[in-house]
Parts: sequence; C-alpha cells; structure tokens
Amino acid sequence: MFFDNQRLNGDIEKVEENLRNSVTSKNKLLVKAIADTVGAGGKRLRPAMVIVSSYFGKIRQENLIQLASAIELLHTATLIHDDVLDNSPYRRNNETVYKKYGTDMAIYCGDFLYTKALLMLADIVPANKLTIAARAVKTICEGEVDQYRDKYVMNLSVPSYLKRISRKTAVLFSASCALGALCAKCNPRITNSLSKLGFYYGVMFQLIDDFRDYKSGDSEWGKPVYNDLSKGILTLPAIYACRDSKEIHKRVQNYWNKKVNTNEELNSIISLICSSGGMEYTENYIKRYRQKALREIDKLPQSEARDILGDLINKLHI
Repeated sequence: MFFDNQRLNGDIEKVEENLRNSVTSKNKLLVKAIADTVGAGGKRLRPAMVIVSSYFGKIRQENLIQLASAIELLHTATLIHDDVLDNSPYRRNNETVYKKYGTDMAIYCGDFLYTKALLMLADIVPANKLTIAARAVKTICEGEVDQYRDKYVMNLSVPSYLKRISRKTAVLFSASCALGALCAKCNPRITNSLSKLGFYYGVMFQLIDDFRDYKSGDSEWGKPVYNDLSKGILTLPAIYACRDSKEIHKRVQNYWNKKVNTNEELNSIISLICSSGGMEYTENYIKRYRQKALREIDKLPQSEARDILGDLINKLHI
C-alpha cells in the first residue's frame, strides 16, 4: 500500500472492493473492458483525499466508500479518454482499453464510467453540491482542449501551462477534498482549506509527473518517459529551456517539423533540456506548491487526519 496509516489503508481496501463490485451492466463486453482498467490498480490518491478530508467530520462508512469510489471512477474515465487522444497502448504497464478494444469501445467505456460515477454521487451528495463534481468534469475537459490547442506551440508561457495543469489535474483533487469535507458536514473554514490544499497538491502532483517525464529509466509510476515532448507537448522543463536557449528552441522546432525522427535526436534534445536549468526551475515550482499545501494544513485542527495529509504531501517527490 502507498499509505502508512492503518485506518486509511483499511478504507482504501474497502474502496478497492467496492470498485470491483460497482461496475455492473447487462453488456458483458463493457463490463470486461472496464474491469480490466479499474482492477489495474494505481495509487488511489483521489479517493484517499476524499477519505482523509472526511475524517475532519462525520459520515456514514458506506457513504464514504461510495463517494471515494465514484471519484476514482471519474478519474478512470478521464484516463480511458486520455489514452484514446494520446494513442497510448499501455498504462501502468498494462494494455489500455484503447489498445485492446479500439477507439470506439474506449470512448463508450469512458462515457459509461462518467455516467456511473455521477449516478453514484447523486445517491450521496446533496443536490446543491453535485455541481462541484459536474464543474470538475467540465474543467477537466477544458484542460484537455487547452492541451490539444497547445500541441506543437513553441512559445507557451508558464501561466498558460499552469492554467492547463490546474484544469487537467488539480481540479479533481480539489473537488475530492471538498466533497469529502462537505459530505462529512465539516465547517466552511475547514472545507475551504481542504479544497485549496487539494488544488495545490494536484498542481504539485502534475509538476512532479512532468519532471519525471524527463528522467531516463523512471518507471516508478508506470509511464513511458519522454512521452510529452515526442507528442508535441511542452511542459515546464522544456518551456524554460526553449525560452532560455535559442539552440534548444530551434532543435525542438526542427524535431517537431520533421516527419521522421530518431531516438538519438530525441535523446539529444532531452539531454540539452535537462542541462539547461529547466529541471531545477521545475523543482522550484514543486517546492512552491508544496509550501502552499503545507500552509493550508497549518490552518486545520491538530488531528490524525492532518498528520495523514502531511504525510501524503511529503510522499510526493521527484
């Protein structure tokens, strides 16, 4: 397990069991395709954020597990659709739905999970709070469109990049914390701090993910390295490098303009980016958002839940 706390691990195990049992349909092919993905594992960070946020209040256990499971299904739906957009054959070292069943089936599976998750949420979350989940999904879609729009764009600004990852990644962490707190009837001050903490945690998570994409042989998160640059996506290390060095800017532009490229050329560009100061620049942003998240923790009451959140933040490292 990723988590050190016994209580949290116990609740995550219940979420795992609920995920296996919650994907039901009369269509056996649909269930099989989705079960492969849901059962593939992962860190379950978003349901963990739901669960720990709820510890600051009180909620029925079955409702908590259902809420955390619904958030994980929302996340899984975004991953299935991401794999179609990225033509990704593997995720977490397993074949994707897209690879095994094709584009159409992957889209159907993602759509099914979105619907299933929202139905689960509707059974637990007060009607006036369901907009938190709906807005999160809307914002994630906007973030995906931002990334599509920015593909092969050389002069991407840091604010544009941060806005993109806020939409694509941070918003669901923020919603996870907010829903966990609201459904546990936490007071507005605690709920607001948890929502902000989740947002900063999500930005930090994506910054670390983008940093790791430039680390050769980094397979800890089950993702291929150099994936973004080869697909026309500039993340923070490359944004800094291209802005700081005309040579790197030209090399990346030429690489993208060629119809056929070699691994040697890509590796050469990666080496230039890594030695440009872009990695250190990204590290500084990671530290900045870590401090933002820790400041929100300081606003929360002393408790086991607060200690768990501190541990979750400290476990995110490059």
